[in-house]
Amino acid sequence: MHRLLVVSVFAAPALLLAGACSESTESNAEAMAERAAADAEANAEVIGNELREGAIVAADELSEGAAELSDDLAEADARDADPGDGELDGTD
Repeated sequence: MHRLLVVSVFAAPALLLAGACSESTESNAEAMAERAAADAEANAEVIGNELREGAIVAADELSEGAAELSDDLAEADARDADPGDGELDGTD
């Protein structure tokens, strides 16, 4: 019985320390998870900005290309001596 009491006296602080370490570890893991989530959110924002800027550039280039094509077609139409009858029946 005496040995059980001695073991209990030494085991109790060890269990309390283990609980404190576990709580500390849990707190550290929670903080790390929060930082990782904040990093992921910041990275997602950067990627979103890059995609938006890329879409703007692509839209601008598409608009320029469409304007050039329109100009080219208008010039070709103006040079066409025989515009045909305007019907898409294969007789032109």
